[in-house]
Amino acid sequence: MKVLHYKSNFLNYSETFIYRIIANHKRFNPVGMCVDKRHFTNKIPVYQKPVEGFSGLVNTIYFHLNGCLPFYNETIQKVKPDIIHAHFGFDGYRMIKPALKNNIPLITSFYGSDVSRLPQEFDWKRRYKKLAKNGNAFIAISDYMKQQLIQLGFPENKIVVIRFGLDLSKFSFQPHYSTPRNIMMVGRMVEKKAFGDAIKAINQLRNENFNVQLDLYGDGELKEALKKMAADLNLNRLITFHGRLTPEEIRAEYKKHSMLLVPSKTAADGDQEGLPNVILEAMACGTPVIAANHAAAGEVLEHKQNGLLLEKGNYTALANAIKSIKNEEINLQNIRHKARKKIEQNYEINDKIMSLEKLYKRTIEDFSGQ
Repeated sequence: MKVLHYKSNFLNYSETFIYRIIANHKRFNPVGMCVDKRHFTNKIPVYQKPVEGFSGLVNTIYFHLNGCLPFYNETIQKVKPDIIHAHFGFDGYRMIKPALKNNIPLITSFYGSDVSRLPQEFDWKRRYKKLAKNGNAFIAISDYMKQQLIQLGFPENKIVVIRFGLDLSKFSFQPHYSTPRNIMMVGRMVEKKAFGDAIKAINQLRNENFNVQLDLYGDGELKEALKKMAADLNLNRLITFHGRLTPEEIRAEYKKHSMLLVPSKTAADGDQEGLPNVILEAMACGTPVIAANHAAAGEVLEHKQNGLLLEKGNYTALANAIKSIKNEEINLQNIRHKARKKIEQNYEINDKIMSLEKLYKRTIEDFSGQ
């Protein structure tokens, strides 16, 4: 059987969580469809919207009007998928007409900003009502997100929670661990990631004569402002901006650092995390995680059991948590091993693919029986 994965940008560099789904199918053959082809396209065939000529112009106009691109129908008729899987709510909306026109069931996965920020934008509540009515199933990555979708009007009986998954053969547990090493933070440099809170925490520690080295990995719209913030606080000796690394390079960095900071918060425009994958990755590697109790973080982290879970927006609490790990005031070995066990039991990729493909099969059967 065949599944057509649709995402307008296939894929953004940070969307390894989507790539893991596509790259690990067992019983379904994946095909991609997109407007712009970007990264992670070597695993499967990916059909891209025409770029040049009259066809490129027509399809571009349709896309910006949120219309049904002729390219969509042409690709679907060529690929003949059994089901369409759209990634993010806005792309689920774009697939309504192609799915209806070609009589194919549609599943949409939601990930974070599409359930927090996007519904606040013009006309998206109406569009989501249309998606809720016409979509055949909806995937939330957490129980928290399921409740968000229900509040947005999506029918509860169509929402399935399928959590993120990791290929644990690529995230080996580090048996040797020591706290003197640097600490790290990874992600897009946008407001909800709260890089600024991490910088404030390092500043507070420095003012207490407790110096730690912080390595920041990522890029984004706030990068220059964050660099200026660090420089204005005279923290250039303690904070290093490394830019964006590959997923493989980040995996190696977990084992070179004594902890991962994830001080996420709700942005001014309402944007929230879904569940930062870096939490799962660091836990799998045995790198202690300090995270804000934001969105679904509390569904994976238990305070002082398999990590540290703090009040969001509280950089003083973040600074104190860093000290508690550096001073080994908590049982780090116990935390590290419990973190790995949590990932093995609840976030292993093959289990998630099995759940996803069961949902595909059930949705196809229900759709055929209508």
